[in-house]
Amino acid sequence: MALTYVPYKMEVFVVKKRLWCLYILLILLPVIVLAIMTEGFKLTVTGLDIVIFICVQALCIFLISHFLLYRPVQGLINVIYRAIKGDYHARFFSYDTGGVLNRLSFAFNELMNCVESQMKELSENRILQNKLYENEKIYRSALELTCERLFEADLTHNKVLYGYDSYHRAFPFLQTEMYDEMIRLLSEKVVCTKDAKKFCGTFSRSNLADTFLHKNTKEVTMEYRLLNNSGGFVWYFATVVFLNSSETDSLKIIGYIKNINARKKHEIEIFNQSQKDGLTGLYNKKVTQDMIESFISGDGCSGHHALIMVDIDNFKRINDTMGHTEGDSALVQVAHKLKSLFRTSDIVGRVGGDEFLTLMKNISSLDVLIKKLDSIKQYFNEIHLKDNSFRISGSIGVSFYPYDSTSFFELYKMSDAALYNSKKIGKNCFSFYGFGNNGEKPDMALQPDKNSL
Repeated sequence: MALTYVPYKMEVFVVKKRLWCLYILLILLPVIVLAIMTEGFKLTVTGLDIVIFICVQALCIFLISHFLLYRPVQGLINVIYRAIKGDYHARFFSYDTGGVLNRLSFAFNELMNCVESQMKELSENRILQNKLYENEKIYRSALELTCERLFEADLTHNKVLYGYDSYHRAFPFLQTEMYDEMIRLLSEKVVCTKDAKKFCGTFSRSNLADTFLHKNTKEVTMEYRLLNNSGGFVWYFATVVFLNSSETDSLKIIGYIKNINARKKHEIEIFNQSQKDGLTGLYNKKVTQDMIESFISGDGCSGHHALIMVDIDNFKRINDTMGHTEGDSALVQVAHKLKSLFRTSDIVGRVGGDEFLTLMKNISSLDVLIKKLDSIKQYFNEIHLKDNSFRISGSIGVSFYPYDSTSFFELYKMSDAALYNSKKIGKNCFSFYGFGNNGEKPDMALQPDKNSL
């Protein structure tokens, strides 16, 4: 609740200089009374005169103490009580120049000036805080309408200040308000394993503190997947913002999480379409090349792989005699056969009109490769077109990494040369280019169907 700054009517107690005339008169009054009683001090002073003199003197002393001490002190006490009750305008003035009471009133008034200034500033700050609090509530309400979850945390004290209840309702296994523990549990139990390590590292207390305090960054974001009740994963986008607090040394953050599953699926679909050949659904030429180059220069640089080029025999004749529709049907069927024949880890793409390129990874033996090539030949025999009398076959050329080369372009040219050799010797077969300059069989010539079954 804000302090109310209410001006009070100023009341002052004044000891005026004209009262000194009264004080002098009160001092002389006993002498005057005594002079009257002794007729100008001519008569002998009696005991009664002395009693009367003492009484008058006592009365004068009382009146002098009342006006000079009691009334000013009482006035100061009254002003102090007014200040205690909240009248920060209360002041006390005395014209007893140079006296103790004057110095006391000056010090009191200086103190009240400071108090009044501080209370006015405090009142203004409270009003501003109330406005900020109302704006914060409006901002939070707006965020909660657009976000699935919202939280505020104190990283210095490792505590979630706001939003724990919504997280607990969504994830009952969260039984703590400790920020680091919540991040750890979420990454272990519901964040997709592919995103868990990055999620935990990105939103850890240490990383956020280092990012906000030392890298001059005010916002940290990340896309990740969370397990839903049906066992699938939903895409979310989290934003964590640094809250600068000048009043305390605490490092505070606010985070809001949005469900971006629909948008992300659409983006992935568009991305996949850009990577895939529109007719066959295999990787297009550029993506196939990029993926193979990335693999043999990265994770697969120390392995043994085969680059297999497949071409449909007499494909132009299919288009010319039966039409492009049947030609497209042949391409789709070949693509489907190749994709089903190779592992999901292998790379299969369409790199030309009727040419397909496959990187068969981590070959354990030449016999395994030959069996796979034989299966390709067999699959071609299973493809049927509208004219059942027309049988499709395919020619295959193979080069080896790293025996023939470690360069994609060189391997591609070698597989193409081996494919040309298969065409040259009669089609419907496969040829190996050779095992390269540093392999077991240096400068090995093309071997037309020598190893075919």
